[in-house]
Amino acid sequence: MTKQNALIHRLERSFKPRFAVIYPFGFFVLFFCSIYDVSLRAGIGFIIAGLLVRLWSNGYAIKNDKLTTSGPYAFVRNPLYFGTFLIAIGFVIALQSDPAWLERVAGAAFLFGLIFMYYGTIKGEQGMLLAKFKEAYSDYSKNVPAIIPCLVPYMRGEKWPFNLQRLLKSKEHKTVFWIYILLVVFYLKTRLFIEHKPLTDSSWNLITIAVFLILLDIAYEFNKKKL
Repeated sequence: MTKQNALIHRLERSFKPRFAVIYPFGFFVLFFCSIYDVSLRAGIGFIIAGLLVRLWSNGYAIKNDKLTTSGPYAFVRNPLYFGTFLIAIGFVIALQSDPAWLERVAGAAFLFGLIFMYYGTIKGEQGMLLAKFKEAYSDYSKNVPAIIPCLVPYMRGEKWPFNLQRLLKSKEHKTVFWIYILLVVFYLKTRLFIEHKPLTDSSWNLITIAVFLILLDIAYEFNKKKL
């Protein structure tokens, strides 16, 4: 892929319909929301669970080549979307605004927007997968829910084990890095500009890890371009 094509591909990804929901909410929370210890404890479980589901999923997903029914795909057809939705719920719970109703209205609108976007995306993908995998996907879709996991795994279809290389190739580690960095940014905003408290040793430890992750991500992108 040439540099020009790579840039075009990145711009296309940046303006996918779902980002029409994510970007406005991102700007809103950046200026109007903060994260406190109590709210973070309430929402962090959803965020971690969503990240784990996405990591688990990317260790199994073989996109476009095979119908993936292994791992989390045996319980839900779109585990990556399910994981993203858990992360979104976690952030809506963790983020607080003044007045509180403003964040609640924005959070509800954000979640509704995600549901609407993913509904359309899933419908489009279903048509593509049905055309490609035919009876195999038809049977799979009849027995496995689209977004809410079932308790009994789907046993038919080709199965393969979790693959760490497949996970690394998916770049899902970048999602983990930047969610951690984003949480640290909100922590610093709340502590310095809302609560007017000085930074502690623990605060500096969090900042050090965040800076290390940023440098690690930059190094990863630089090395990838050299290959």
